[in-house]
Amino acid sequence: YLEGGKAAGGQLVDQRFCPRIVEGELRYNCVGDALVGIIHKKPAAGGISAVGGTGSIYTFYGPEEAKFKNLTTNFLERDLPKVMPALGLGAEPIPLWWTTDFILASPVGTPTDQEKWIVGEFNCSCVGISKCLAAYCKDDTPEACYTDIFPDDLAEAEVYGSLMGRKALGFLSPVNVSTITQVAKDDLGLLPQPKNPTFKGALAEIYVRCKPFGGSDKSSNGHRYDSIPFANGMIRSGMSC
Repeated sequence: YLEGGKAAGGQLVDQRFCPRIVEGELRYNCVGDALVGIIHKKPAAGGISAVGGTGSIYTFYGPEEAKFKNLTTNFLERDLPKVMPALGLGAEPIPLWWTTDFILASPVGTPTDQEKWIVGEFNCSCVGISKCLAAYCKDDTPEACYTDIFPDDLAEAEVYGSLMGRKALGFLSPVNVSTITQVAKDDLGLLPQPKNPTFKGALAEIYVRCKPFGGSDKSSNGHRYDSIPFANGMIRSGMSC
């Protein structure tokens, strides 16, 4: 991030430290402007990072969870329309699949309706569906694949994908994909393509040839572990993918 200094694009974000991170942060999973789930991510004892693989504890909630109603209402109804303009992207649509991480910044004992939550990060570049992690190749699961995802978890992931497909129909535009090369060994779990698609789409993935499995987020066939539910969502919306 810093190599070459400012001239080379190096950057450092000076961000406020919120000590209540030890109590955890809330990840809001969104498809476009729709909240689809909330994850409470609590760091391991003595830690301040809730990144997966660090021993952090994840608790999953639905988008209507009552205990977070004040934050949810303020974020979706008051703040969300301001996000893209504040980033200088007012003419761009909200990402299809993205997250916001919130950290409680108010003192302990603050009434719920007066709480202040700080955004720790927005993520729209490498967001994963946690329910699909069973398809994630690791040293001890080198053959992990789509069919390893538990049926209930897969059903939830497919709901996300289908919603994404419906949202995508609202702002698609033509893109030349003729130079894309398929590297994946197969398309396990992918639905049949529609005969007369509304749009012809492609899900672009990154495959790092010098890394085991093609990168740290891959299933054994080379696809990212949660790509198939997304592609199926497009197909269910009438697009090819």
